[in-house]
Amino acid sequence: MPLEKKIVMKDQEKSREQLVDEMASLRQKVAELEELAAEHDWVDKTLREREERYRAIVEAFDGLVYICSEDYRVEFMNEELIERTGYDATGELCYQVLHQRDSVCPWCVKERVLKGETVRWEIESPKDNRWYYVVNTPIYNADGTISKQAMILDITDRKQMEEALEKSAEKIKLFAYSVSHDLKSPAAAIYGLTKRLHDRYKDNLDEKGRRYCDQILRASLHVGALIEKINAYIAAQEAPLKLEQLDLKEILQIIKDEFSPRLTIRQIKWLEPDSITKFVADKISLLRVFRNFVDNALKYGGENLSEIRVGYQESEDFHVLSVSDNGIGLKGRDYESLFVAFRRDDSSKNVEGAGLGLAIVSEIAERHGGKVWAEPGKNKGATFYMSVSKDL
Repeated sequence: MPLEKKIVMKDQEKSREQLVDEMASLRQKVAELEELAAEHDWVDKTLREREERYRAIVEAFDGLVYICSEDYRVEFMNEELIERTGYDATGELCYQVLHQRDSVCPWCVKERVLKGETVRWEIESPKDNRWYYVVNTPIYNADGTISKQAMILDITDRKQMEEALEKSAEKIKLFAYSVSHDLKSPAAAIYGLTKRLHDRYKDNLDEKGRRYCDQILRASLHVGALIEKINAYIAAQEAPLKLEQLDLKEILQIIKDEFSPRLTIRQIKWLEPDSITKFVADKISLLRVFRNFVDNALKYGGENLSEIRVGYQESEDFHVLSVSDNGIGLKGRDYESLFVAFRRDDSSKNVEGAGLGLAIVSEIAERHGGKVWAEPGKNKGATFYMSVSKDL
């Protein structure tokens, strides 16, 4: 075969191989494009679904919603806002169409939503004398810009209820103070006169008369104790705190001395930490707290109570005080209700009290920036806790 013909055939074979390679490459590119198209369709579908979901959530929101761009142009208004303003103001300046101002609203100038922060605030509108709760959040756009979403909820009814509750609470405080003040002297007089009658004329009274005197004495003592508790409850809410650095060991010594006769008679062991960090609090308030905790342990601990332990621990933000006992415990009790004023359950029927002791502790804890709670022991007993903020 001539050399020239062999060269031509070789070139033709090479061209066919190149064509096959090119066709394979084209098929791969077509497959990649189809994959990209499918991915694009999925992304487009996902975006549409999310947009529909967002719109559904926004329209279900019982308030006003709008979105504006970095140059304060309205990008979106929900139906509630369109109905309120009377038309769709998309594309217009938000401060002009929504707030009727000639320049950017002062609250938008001060806030940092367009720099990525969420801002929440309450404002009273002078136009309609109504209160609104506003949440401004950033929305990050695909082009790198940030839009601002504002969600506005009318809270006028809530504000009016809060104001009414505050006035009602103030009236109740004044009433409680007035009643306790007015009852204190008559209760003391009843107790004093009955005791004098009992001491001087008990020999002239029959058994029923003496029993009546005893009942009147106990009732008048109970009224006096209740009045003192009410006054203490009001003081826990209203009296100014005298904050000072306290040595808890000194306070515990006072409490231990107060309860020493009862502890000794019942042979109850008193345990406390060897060392406690000094911290800032109101001394009288802490004495009330420990007095209530220890008194409750003695009242409700039962006959087998043999140990009362005072505990102390601290976290980054709080000092945590506790009183534990190994008595009957609190199994089956509603722990939160223990700190509600005047609420006493069946286990308290045979124990004297007004149902205010732990409510007073709760008020004290709140005024010290902390809280109060109770937990049952693993096997028996209970532990009462109160936290005190380190930032007083």
